[in-house]
Order: sequence, then C-alpha cells, then structure tokens
Amino acid sequence: MKSISTNRYLKCIICCFCCLIYFQSAGQIGIGNNNPKATLDISGNPNSVSIPDGIIAPRINRADLIAKAAYTTAQKGAIVYITDLSGTTNAATTRITEVGYYYFDGNKWCSMNSTGFSFTYGDIKTGVQIADHNGWVKLDGRATNTLTQSQQIQASVLGIGANLPNATNAVLIQNGNALGSISGSNERTLAQNQLPNVSLNYSRLSSYTTDGIAGSSSGTFGTTGTTSALIGWSGNGRINFTSNNNNQTSSLNGAVAQQVLDITPKSMSVNTFIFLGD
Repeated sequence: MKSISTNRYLKCIICCFCCLIYFQSAGQIGIGNNNPKATLDISGNPNSVSIPDGIIAPRINRADLIAKAAYTTAQKGAIVYITDLSGTTNAATTRITEVGYYYFDGNKWCSMNSTGFSFTYGDIKTGVQIADHNGWVKLDGRATNTLTQSQQIQASVLGIGANLPNATNAVLIQNGNALGSISGSNERTLAQNQLPNVSLNYSRLSSYTTDGIAGSSSGTFGTTGTTSALIGWSGNGRINFTSNNNNQTSSLNGAVAQQVLDITPKSMSVNTFIFLGD
C-alpha cells in the first residue's frame, strides 16, 4: 500500500510538472476549456443554473485602498471593486466617487463605470465647483503654461492659445466664431437716433398784470421772458400771467449725454470648465 501511495504521489508531481511546462511553452491558460484563445481564457457554465459564472476582482472599500502605498507603475492595469466610499480621498483616489470597478493607470485610480470618468477632451460643463477638479479646468483666462504638461498638450490640440478662454460673465453660444473665443459685450450705448422720436410742446407766457397796494402795472415779456417793470415792482398784491398760445417745441433727447446700459440678463452664478484631463 505504501508503494502504491508513493507511486500516485510521484505521478501527481510529474503531471503538475508537465502542466507547468506546457503552460510556460504555450503562454496561454484555459480554465473550463482545453483550447485557450488568450493568455487567460475562462469558460463559463451557461447550462448549469446552479453555478454562478463570472470573475470577481478584489473587493475593497475606499478607505483601505487609500491606506495602501504599494501601488506604483508596476501595478498599472490592476483592477479592484470599491465596496463603499469611506475615507477621505488622496491624490491617487480622487476619482473614486461611487461604488464600482476601478483600474490603476500607474498614477490614479480611474472609474470603469458607465456613469464614471468617461469624458472627451474639450467637453464643456458648468458647475458650482470653485477650482479645477478631476481633469476639469476652470475657464478663467489664466495662462495655459500654468497647467500640467498633458493639459497643455490637449489645450494645444483643441486650438487654445497662450491663455484659456475667460468665461466670466459670458454665456455659451454657437455663433460660427472661433471655438473658445469670447465675443460681444454686456453693455450697449444708445445713439440719439435710437431713442423714441418724442417732442414736448409748451406755451410761452407773453404778458402780465399786477395789482398791488402801491398801484398796478402791466407789460409784456420779451424774448428773454422778463421785463424791467416786473422786476422793479414791489408791494403786496397779485400777478396775473397771460399766455398767447405761442407754442414752443423742444426735443426730448436733444443734447443729452448718452448713458451705457447693462443688458446682462438675470442669471445664476456658476463656473465654466473644460475637460483637459490630468
């Protein structure tokens, strides 16, 4: 019995050794199949309803992943599944904002979720964030050479020059101008010929009479609108003015200094960002 057991043990070792030699020479491993089509080819059991198929990546919460300092460029391509959003993110985990799968790009953990980090360079968004975040760069007119090297490359590809567009007090519009350019103004100055054509009519007083204790007097207004007799009159009494319906005309907007009008509409304050990556 002892020799039989020993023989089986030796056969098992030999079989495993042969398998290792085969896998090393073939460079491919098949699980559930004998003809792997890739480095690792795993076949499921679709006809076995009691067997759950699939591959489960290491499951870890965010706090534990944040605490790990072992990830370097050597772990580029590693995949994990984040089970909860515990902990405060650091530079490598700033993109982990929801439960799901993430891969390591050699520097940061990137989302593999359909609702995650899936944007195109040049995408524009508005938000209440106050600064750059997760590859989104605030359009505040700063010099592009203050951005990261990769962001500068993407900005150049998009046709952005020495400075980012400044979206302060600007609205987004498709008007055929150069993309990213700022045009127009929130101020307008009305010219005289843009005002309503309105005239004011009035009657010029032509004569007066006075009735006072010291006596009475009368006279007419000249072109200056007064006479010396009226100016020199004193005493208590009444002054009666008479109009001769000599209508005068004056333009409503004549010789009036123009005023700049602010046409900024009612709005909600937000910041505008462009996606340039990290």
